[in-house]
Amino acid sequence: MQKLTNLLEKPTAALVLVAAITMMMDLQSCAPGGREDMAREAVAVEIVLATTGSLEQTIRLSGDILAGRSVRLFSQIPDRLTEVVVDVGDPVRKGQILARIRDEGVRAGVDQIEANLRAAWVTLANLRDEYARTQRLFEAGAVSSQTLEGLKTQLEATEAQEEQLQAALSAARASFQNAAIAAPFDGVIAERYLEAGDLAGPGFPVFRIVNMNTVRVATEISQERLGQVQIGMPGRVTVSSYPGEIFEGEVINIAPVLDPMTRMTKIEVGLDNRDGRLKAGMFAEVHLVAASVEEGVLIPIDALLEEFRYITNAPLLSSGAVAADASLAEAEVYVAESDTARTRKVRIGIVGEEMVQIVQGLEAGEAVITVGKYMLSDGAAIHIRTSDREEEKGGER
Repeated sequence: MQKLTNLLEKPTAALVLVAAITMMMDLQSCAPGGREDMAREAVAVEIVLATTGSLEQTIRLSGDILAGRSVRLFSQIPDRLTEVVVDVGDPVRKGQILARIRDEGVRAGVDQIEANLRAAWVTLANLRDEYARTQRLFEAGAVSSQTLEGLKTQLEATEAQEEQLQAALSAARASFQNAAIAAPFDGVIAERYLEAGDLAGPGFPVFRIVNMNTVRVATEISQERLGQVQIGMPGRVTVSSYPGEIFEGEVINIAPVLDPMTRMTKIEVGLDNRDGRLKAGMFAEVHLVAASVEEGVLIPIDALLEEFRYITNAPLLSSGAVAADASLAEAEVYVAESDTARTRKVRIGIVGEEMVQIVQGLEAGEAVITVGKYMLSDGAAIHIRTSDREEEKGGER
């Protein structure tokens, strides 16, 4: 030991000793069971068996709930409100009177036109009798043609005046009817803008009436996904007011143009709301069902290698199914074959939120590696271990 210490104290001797030890380690690594065995050291992995089941490919959007119908009501007469008979939240029926406008001026106008029209009728009757007598006298040669033509012109002018008065009376009566603001459809008073005594007119809304038996969720979708959306596509809507509850609806409107700044277009999802639980202005999450499969081979998205995990959509047929051909997106997974990991090319169908459909390349019951796959290469030795969650369940038992 003393000799070894003396050698280490000498620099040249120390270097010679280190070189000798390194050579011995290199020789050991070349011996059976050396580095080759180290390369074959099994990697601990977790697996999941491919299953069969149903899967949906959805598009997640968010938007605001709007009333199925919403209309602001105005007064056609520029005068003051004399009476307001409904308030916010009151249900109303089509044709029901909601408010009244002061109508003395309109009523006087109707009375004046009716009086003028009665006078015109009397004048017209006298002119027609006189024209008939003059025509008989003209035929008898008692009057000139000039007299007859002058009377005819006067009669035609009076008839035209009578027609004008009839039109004016119809307009005046319509204005008189507009002195009462009526509901255009069954609904609920959402807003009341004016009170009795306020000045109303065409530029001042009095009420906003809504029909909430149906509602719409207004949202936007990007041009990349617009091709997957069509009228009638089913959609599921959730709101924070009712946790865990799903409201079923469908796409009822797709805007024909895109916003040139955002490359987004507006769509609307219609919902039945006869129970009145959904309110206009609520924020909603929308899940549009773009495609679905009833019986498909499914694996977790986590089983796909990282570079393939962000595949978004498979080519869809018009029926919403997925085409099983070479146009499908290709991905790779590790399959556990006994104690060895093998890479496998697969083709992707419907992509769900957690699961993905495998159309080609994998059968139900085969084991795919989900945890530990980034430490593997094709042919690597593996050791299948129980997941932490399953170990916790086992400990609880």
